[in-house]
Amino acid sequence: MTPPRSYRLICAAALSALAAFAVACNGGSSDAATKPGVSGSSDGIRIATLTPAAENVQPTAETASPAPQASATPATTPETPTPQPPSVIPTGLAFQPPQLRQGGYSVIYLYEPALNATVYFGGLQYPMLQDGDRWWALVGIGAFTEPGLAPLTVDYAPADGGNTISLAQSIEITDFDYPVENIDLDPQTSELLDPGTVNNELAVRAGIFSAYTPLKMWSGAFTRPAGGPYSSPYGVARSYNNGPVSGYHHGTDFLGDEGDPVYAAGDGVVAFADHLDVRGNTIYIDHGAGLISGYHHLSAINVTAGETVTAGQLIGAIGATGLVTGPHLHWEVIIRGVEIDGRLWLESGAVGP
Repeated sequence: MTPPRSYRLICAAALSALAAFAVACNGGSSDAATKPGVSGSSDGIRIATLTPAAENVQPTAETASPAPQASATPATTPETPTPQPPSVIPTGLAFQPPQLRQGGYSVIYLYEPALNATVYFGGLQYPMLQDGDRWWALVGIGAFTEPGLAPLTVDYAPADGGNTISLAQSIEITDFDYPVENIDLDPQTSELLDPGTVNNELAVRAGIFSAYTPLKMWSGAFTRPAGGPYSSPYGVARSYNNGPVSGYHHGTDFLGDEGDPVYAAGDGVVAFADHLDVRGNTIYIDHGAGLISGYHHLSAINVTAGETVTAGQLIGAIGATGLVTGPHLHWEVIIRGVEIDGRLWLESGAVGP
């Protein structure tokens, strides 16, 4: 139910006064001046300017009562301690990281009592999972996504009943400089670029990615899936046989010899273990919450669909099957069907809530 116009005007006025007071307490600078719809940030988490109830706004350290002044009170009388302000409970939406770089990801948090919640972003739906008094979901974008402010909406059913509530906010997408490379293919390998072959494989992948497991199975950063160095990073724009750029590298390549071990990057369940024409022998692991990792061009597959695996477990071997010019592991990290830069999950420490 939409609140009366008079109520909304009172809330808007109260928020404006609070925002102006916060700027004054912080020396006259505020991130809200340059990031529309954002009231501030704390430890990298950006809180959206959604309306908290006036009674929930707690005093900050700058507004706490001053310590009592010295007086003639006898020394035997204990000094009254200075009151400490209680912790401020966030409300509304928060993004961590607060921006999305091209090929990156963010965790969207909802701090509202809810029965269920869903994020709508980039034409996709991201069901949210509950974590204590908050809800969360992973979102990701591809390497060619246009930079700028991108709209994001969260719909949730209030915990006390009533109609669905929608919270709208924007998240900033920042540019990332990816290089361009040309790959020379022999005539036989080039046949794998036939649109029919490519589209058939995309349909198989779409079916795998459409499944959603409402459970977080991984913990912290991912384990390296292979021991060799990077040979081709995610996001490199590609042309084949000196033709026009037709796309970009959707994964991270690791150098290796035929038969070198391949490991599960995180805990999960094997969603697919079979052959694909372009990506060769392939394993997909579902880590829950819309997160999937892919292992391609394998010479051996040591797991089966439906099998539970743990981080660091041997699952296959490096090979040269599918569209390749030599043996290597092509490794992908996918969020709801969107391939992102997997190196972020290897190098960023704890990932997710």
